[in-house]
Amino acid sequence: MDYQEIIDRKRTIVNSPIHPLPADTLQDVIRLFHQRGSKSRDEFSKMKNAIPGGLQHNLGSSEPFSLTYSKTQGDKIYDIDGNEYVDYLLDGGPIILGHHFEPLDAEVVRLISEQGPAVGLTHENERRFAEEIIKLVPSVEMVRFVASGTEADTLAIRLARVYTRKKKIIKIAGNYHGWSDQLSLSINFPGTGPLDAEGIPKECYQHTIEVFQNDFAGLARAFEQNRDDIAAVLVEPSGGHAGTFLAHPDWNKTLRDLCDQNGSLLIFDEVVTGFRLALGCGEAYYGVRPDLTVFGKIISHGYAGAGAVGGPREIMRFCHPSSVDGHKAFVAGTMSANAVMVTAGYYALKFIQEYQAVEKAAAYADRLTQALNDLFATRKDLPFFAYNIQSIIHVETSCYNGISVVENPAARFSEVVERYTVLQTYALALMTQGILPLGDRFYCCLQHNEASMQKTLNAWEYVLSLIPAS
Repeated sequence: MDYQEIIDRKRTIVNSPIHPLPADTLQDVIRLFHQRGSKSRDEFSKMKNAIPGGLQHNLGSSEPFSLTYSKTQGDKIYDIDGNEYVDYLLDGGPIILGHHFEPLDAEVVRLISEQGPAVGLTHENERRFAEEIIKLVPSVEMVRFVASGTEADTLAIRLARVYTRKKKIIKIAGNYHGWSDQLSLSINFPGTGPLDAEGIPKECYQHTIEVFQNDFAGLARAFEQNRDDIAAVLVEPSGGHAGTFLAHPDWNKTLRDLCDQNGSLLIFDEVVTGFRLALGCGEAYYGVRPDLTVFGKIISHGYAGAGAVGGPREIMRFCHPSSVDGHKAFVAGTMSANAVMVTAGYYALKFIQEYQAVEKAAAYADRLTQALNDLFATRKDLPFFAYNIQSIIHVETSCYNGISVVENPAARFSEVVERYTVLQTYALALMTQGILPLGDRFYCCLQHNEASMQKTLNAWEYVLSLIPAS
């Protein structure tokens, strides 16, 4: 499905009535969720006494309570009540080989049993892992590891400022780059600005310029109005939230051209898309070469402490502890490049190539997307549809992401909330049928198979049956 068809079909949903579950039907779904998850419900109650809100994972849902998992295997995850789910959450994307992938886990277990997880000295897998990334990603000549995607974005910006001697950065609204002060603008939805950023002084944003996704005129204007002072543009190459706010086919190329014309760096945030869209990451998939690439959770396949910045030697040499003519970008972190992370990352990349995980996960997503669209077509009264970017599937039902809040933001944002709430009720219904999505997003992995697909389609058929015909 091409870009324009996706945009047109999103517009159709936005211009159509929302299809909430009837109140009594929703209560039945909630009751079923409670019946299936009594142990998770009790654990959530205990969590709330020790942990603010009872939930620390921003990918999870706490309504009516969060699930607590007990084990994983392949494309399955099991909660403490013994319920099995086909997992499309996959920790927000990094688990492309599937859960508990034995060849990978064996290498990590061997490391821990023989050497320990972290000692503060260099481990040879740091070099091996960096060399593997350099081999696969054309724009990368050197790599600096940190402990999270948020840290990696912070370092990338700092490097850009040291290298260019400029201050300002352009952030695309609705693109997510972690929770550092200067990037906490429109982090969940374009046009919301600092809505989610209480506790951050407004002065922290004085050098951050927001531009809307695919606003070519606004992008050109931002460069014109801040001529000679744009250090970098930071962007998810797929569009915000892994393609939820989809990038126009010419968007990345335009970013590249304007950065070249203005002596600015183009930074691709590939925390989600790196080694999922292609072995060469988003730059290979979209055919646009960034100056710096930010990596996150996917590079260690879910093992903790994952983050990195990669780029040409000319820029990366400014990373602390090295210095160029007295200039350096300070970066630190006791757990950065810990032995567990770099070992998991090195072998994960090896196994992703060996088992053709990128290609096979994408092929499964292609088949499931087509099957979902065939199923949705049986309900002529519902404009639902699915599209995928390689192994990342987006299922559009209420299409909260198609609402613009630029004009009349208060009224339109209330509609966003309403549409998002409906989406969450569909996700809840799917969970009662043993399907675990990330809202309207479905990440696919090497281990998803035809049985998983059939279970997914059966669950969606159940959800459709709950929506009255109109």
